[in-house]
Amino acid sequence: MSARLIDALSRLSPAAWWSLVLLVGALIALEGWLLVLRQPFTAYRDLSAARESLRAIEDMTAAQHAEQQRASLRTKQLGERLSAELDAPASEEQLTVALMRKLDQAAARDGVRLTSLKPGARRHVLSFEELSFDVGAQGKYLALCHWLLDFERSLGKFATVTDLTMRSGEAGREVTLSLRLALYRPLPAGGGGR
Repeated sequence: MSARLIDALSRLSPAAWWSLVLLVGALIALEGWLLVLRQPFTAYRDLSAARESLRAIEDMTAAQHAEQQRASLRTKQLGERLSAELDAPASEEQLTVALMRKLDQAAARDGVRLTSLKPGARRHVLSFEELSFDVGAQGKYLALCHWLLDFERSLGKFATVTDLTMRSGEAGREVTLSLRLALYRPLPAGGGGR
């Protein structure tokens, strides 16, 4: 087989012979060049992929930062709106007096008597302060029910009843009501960490 190859190569013209030598030399040079360039090209591809990944992380971080700013703005606006809606006095004593006044006015309107109002526990819930009050009232069953249903109009949407007990009073004519009322007001700026 090698004799045939040598015989075929010897019959080639000198121009074809040099063309074949140049072609084989070019292929060897190309393969060597690819071997030399493969490592830098792979490193370039890795760097390019890392750059794209970092760019995506940077875009995601910028989007998260923008969302945090929007959420902070929404929280601030909600706090301002709640403060305006609550029209809450600054101190707990003033709040208790204002609450007693509103509850007493609503009770008088519905024919109910307030028997007690005691401040209870205080705690922080997210960015709000929860103040609880134990309230006692007496009256006819339907009047008490109407009074309870009217809480949102009387106190606004910042109050909720967390515990309720009704008992029949003397001779079944009146009902005694005990309830725990929770009021929520936004914490002052920077006060959420306590």
